[in-house]
Amino acid sequence: MFDGVRSEPASLVPAMLRVLPFLSLLLLLPALCAGSELKILVVVGGGGTEEFGKVFEETAALWTDAAGRGGAAIEVIGLDPADEGGPVDKERLEAALAGERSPELWLVFVGHGTFDQREVKFNLRGPDVTDREIASWLEAYPGRLAVVNTASTSGSFVRALSRPGRVVITATKNEGEQSYARFGKFFAEAVSGAGEADLDNDRQVSLLEAFLHASGRVADFYKGEGRIATEHALIDDNGDGLGSRSEWYEGTTPIQTPAPEAKPDGDLAAQRVLVKNASERLLTPEQRERRDRLERQVLELRRAKASLGEADYYAKLEALLLELARLYDAVGQPGDS
Repeated sequence: MFDGVRSEPASLVPAMLRVLPFLSLLLLLPALCAGSELKILVVVGGGGTEEFGKVFEETAALWTDAAGRGGAAIEVIGLDPADEGGPVDKERLEAALAGERSPELWLVFVGHGTFDQREVKFNLRGPDVTDREIASWLEAYPGRLAVVNTASTSGSFVRALSRPGRVVITATKNEGEQSYARFGKFFAEAVSGAGEADLDNDRQVSLLEAFLHASGRVADFYKGEGRIATEHALIDDNGDGLGSRSEWYEGTTPIQTPAPEAKPDGDLAAQRVLVKNASERLLTPEQRERRDRLERQVLELRRAKASLGEADYYAKLEALLLELARLYDAVGQPGDS
């Protein structure tokens, strides 16, 4: 502790398109975001030094600002004054996860990690927490889950927390990368909707885009400094526990997988957005869930194209695109009265 085209006949393409100031703000956000579908739980670890502590506070502030912009509820553990005799941060985290019932949860770790050749720990004020403990505490959570661990040694979280329907993002590829990780602040800047992170130009930034953008910023930093990179981020959202590197994408399209028969990562993360664009805000949660399911079915169908007859493929594709078109037609466009 620390004291493709994706290319199809032109007539089908349109249907595919997705038609203390800081602490004071923390106190206000729960009231402002009451009833939000998305809850963000930011866990800030011990800084160890004043320099690192400042970076972690700034990163948490970026998340708080992004939550406000996205209309999400947010809770931050680890920045309030320590309450002597009260619960330590580890106990607060366990209690928060035990009682969490939001439809969607993003669990974000900002800080340092350590690995002693036996256990991976995220460093909290007071007792640290292991990857296995967090995995156990999350087993009962019933909603849509994304875990973003921006600490050193965080790569083990992919293996420990990967499940079907979850997004897991880590700053490092394994527990052996133990140096300070810069990925976290870049990620927090991107997820709020930073323009250069919007790789598909839809005026919003998904978890996949934030991962790719932050990974690129990290690579640029080490290249600019003439240093060997000591962190390589991973993303896993297919439940296989392997994870994918940012270099395995062209834009937001996966071109490589961690194993020959592995399903690509990114389909789910590409649909998780904090600060939504105008069209996205028109969708109800039920419509968004239906749309997302249909879009993932389209991607899976495209990947299976080689194993299908041409007529069969296009018949199935047309059925999915028509259902998507009907959904968007029912929703309308921004500004429609």
